[in-house]
Amino acid sequence: MHYLILSILSSASLMIIFKYFERFKVHTFDAIVYNYLVAGVLSIALDSSGIPFEASSQQPWFLNALIIGVLFITLFNVIGISTQKIGVSVTTVSNKMSLIIPVLFAVLILGDSLNSIKICGIILALFAVYLTTRVQNRQDIDKRFAFFPIIVFIGSGFIDSFFKYNETYTLGENGMQPFISWIFITAFVVGIIAFGVRFFKSGTLPQKKALLGGIALGVPNYFSVYFLIKSLSIKTIQSSVVFPVNNMAIVAVSALAGIFLFNEKITKINLVGILLCIVAIALIAFSEQILNLF
Repeated sequence: MHYLILSILSSASLMIIFKYFERFKVHTFDAIVYNYLVAGVLSIALDSSGIPFEASSQQPWFLNALIIGVLFITLFNVIGISTQKIGVSVTTVSNKMSLIIPVLFAVLILGDSLNSIKICGIILALFAVYLTTRVQNRQDIDKRFAFFPIIVFIGSGFIDSFFKYNETYTLGENGMQPFISWIFITAFVVGIIAFGVRFFKSGTLPQKKALLGGIALGVPNYFSVYFLIKSLSIKTIQSSVVFPVNNMAIVAVSALAGIFLFNEKITKINLVGILLCIVAIALIAFSEQILNLF
């Protein structure tokens, strides 16, 4: 369980760092690209798998790592556009409600158990995300981008499910570390290509101070992925528990950080959502124990 807690804290810290980007006027995309370099270098430095770097292409997970790397940075751009054109609330809901996809994958494909308490917890979790991220003033949205939240929903759910697929079928005992390395390296390469396209179109160079932002972002980003995969590898905790608990806790911790660190205003509805997140986490995480009480 401690791996899951560390994954939650690492992921929530990313939201806090993004908030500081806004305060210090750090270009988010530039910092994201640098972050992938930092995370990739850190992953390579900590790699104790014994798999030679040049032999990675022969591993069964190699192509899958490249796919996830491309999806990482592509989905980030979609989330950015969706946030700007559709709104933070709708995009966040789409991102976190995607937990239903890896849960269904775990139950239908991997054979995770599903009981009435866990089902109630998942339904409550979806409702809690909506309440936690709900805003009072809804701006008119650009209908041309109305399908972007759907892409966020499907993309986020697919990536989580694909992580579990690789942890179960391709990584083996030593594949996790180089697998993570290639994810971040691939995302960085795609980012460099994007830099080049942007430069030829507008002559814009990467922001210098975004490098510091990338360093600050890259370390927790690496550990958020590392600890999530470690959590998925624990045989005593089912994936249909890991994904909902991870997503709900990130929502709750991020919301609380916004209140205490940035004095963000919170409505009674948002507060109810945070409390329901905690209840949903308890129902999902301890569903078997709760059933045994009856």
